[in-house]
Amino acid sequence: MGLHLKELLFGKPLRTEEEQGEQVGVARAIPVLGLDALGSSSYGPEAAMTILLPLGALASGYIGWITACIVIVLIAVFVSYLQTIPAYPQGGGSFTVAKENLGGFAGLLAASALSIEALWRSQCM
Repeated sequence: MGLHLKELLFGKPLRTEEEQGEQVGVARAIPVLGLDALGSSSYGPEAAMTILLPLGALASGYIGWITACIVIVLIAVFVSYLQTIPAYPQGGGSFTVAKENLGGFAGLLAASALSIEALWRSQCM
């Protein structure tokens, strides 16, 4: 039972020649990493309908506009992942990308927002 906790959780370290075969390219990374953005944006339609509920039948006229806005946000996220993945092949989460491009405060702000969202999700589910 010589496994260390780190090896148990993450597996054995890769040799240098094995590393290239384990990297995820852009074509595979976008669907995998995009799930986070898709999950985050899935709350939008429900929130919009909740706000529009008092309008009753008039609300149906706004559904198309709301859907268009959501699609635009998803396209923007897709394009940002297209740029981020090649720029940060070693892994660039929101904290890393914001910190390197906008400074330390922006990185901490991004990390805080992700922490708050994770806490909010855990409370809602």
